[in-house]
Amino acid sequence: MSDIYTELISKDWTTQDNENSLVRYDKPPTYDTFIRECLLKNRPALFTASCGFMDDWPCITEWLNKDRTEPDFDRLINLYGHMTVPITKCSSTITEYSSDDNKLTMHFDEFVSLWRNNETAAEYYCKDWHLQKMSDETKPLFYSTPTYFQSDWLNEKCLAENEDDFRFVYMGGDGTNTPLHMDVLGTYSWSANVCGRKRWRFSKPHSIEFIQEPGDILFVPSEWYHDVTNIGFTISINHNWFNAFNILRIWKHLCATLEDIEHRIEDCRSVMSDTWHVHCQLILQANEGLNFASLYKLLYIVAQRRMKENQDEYKRFDLWMINKLIRDILHHSIFLYAVDLDTFPERPKALLKQIHSFIEKQKQ
Repeated sequence: MSDIYTELISKDWTTQDNENSLVRYDKPPTYDTFIRECLLKNRPALFTASCGFMDDWPCITEWLNKDRTEPDFDRLINLYGHMTVPITKCSSTITEYSSDDNKLTMHFDEFVSLWRNNETAAEYYCKDWHLQKMSDETKPLFYSTPTYFQSDWLNEKCLAENEDDFRFVYMGGDGTNTPLHMDVLGTYSWSANVCGRKRWRFSKPHSIEFIQEPGDILFVPSEWYHDVTNIGFTISINHNWFNAFNILRIWKHLCATLEDIEHRIEDCRSVMSDTWHVHCQLILQANEGLNFASLYKLLYIVAQRRMKENQDEYKRFDLWMINKLIRDILHHSIFLYAVDLDTFPERPKALLKQIHSFIEKQKQ
């Protein structure tokens, strides 16, 4: 087992938010370096175009003009014009990230007509488009996930269960933007600029502002608030994701969000009686895409897959962290009140026993 995983398994550790600067990689770092400099420090990183991660992506040649500087609008219409896409109508009067007042859908060819029109280019933003999910899944991806982001429990579970994933395409004109927000669930995210530029502003826990150029890929840490503005005709590919390094943050985020939900509907508690916790979990699932039961199911799915795969360092580390988190969860009475263990594919204590036996067997 590599030194980094041996080191982490041998001691208690938590990720930190002490670094207030952006790591810039002009050459690909080792994965161990990325873990130490970014994942453990929960620190943003910019992989510049000189790293070459996007050079061979099919979308570069299929979506852009010959100069690779702007979208090939006609080609995009030929590829995706018939699809229905989610649109956000950008407005200076709407500053709430989660507001539904500015959300609509339209056919992609209609959007492109607005996108390429100077009078409406800054107003309509195609966001959170599940393009790969909506496309033929048997076809190759139009991009490849960089090594640093491939340990992705969230999308692994979504794809295994044929659920809506957290892999998105964004397309917008000059001035389209995303207001200040923290990514769903407090996840990591990564954003790759296919064309155009983006102005990023982190505001919490630290203030950082910079420009993301074409070909750059940005790593956004857990729970970092940010707003983003497009410069020119911009296309990006974005994932939300989490893994063993930030799963404890995800659990704490769910607990904090549940507490807020319970506070907001406290006046309904006496009426709901025995179904109170059930309703709170339904709201949590609707708002965050996960609740306590679906989080446990995710842990179960990832654990079962790791125990069936050829073992290497990170997979054993995943099992160690899943074991650690489930033990922590079982010490929270809030979890036991909120879930029905009989609905689980396997009870938590049985899963812990299975993981322990597997790890011990691997040591022989």
